[in-house]
Amino acid sequence: MNSMNNENNIALIAKAVELANENNNKVTGKFADLLNELEEEIANEEFTLEHGIQHASERDIENEFESLDSVEAEEDEDFDADENLTDMNCVSGSMRDIFES
Repeated sequence: MNSMNNENNIALIAKAVELANENNNKVTGKFADLLNELEEEIANEEFTLEHGIQHASERDIENEFESLDSVEAEEDEDFDADENLTDMNCVSGSMRDIFES
C-alpha cells in the first residue's frame, strides 16, 4: 500500500514538472501579484544593502500609520480616574459626587 502512495506521488510530481516545462516555468496569473511583491521587496533589500537607508515609500508610510493607529486606539484603563470612561451625564448625582471627589 505504501509503494502505491509513493507511485501516485511520483506521478503527481512528474505531471507538475511537465506542466511547468510546458509553460516555460512562468508563474500563473493568480501568483503574479505575489511574485511582483516579492521581487520588489528583494530589490529594496538589495538597494538598502548597497546604498544604505532609503526613504520610505508611500505604501510603507500608510502601513506604518495603520499599525500605529491601531496601537493608539487601545486606551489603557485608568482605574484611579475611570470617570474618563464613564459618561457623567448618565450617572446619578450621588454617584457623580463619588467620581468627582
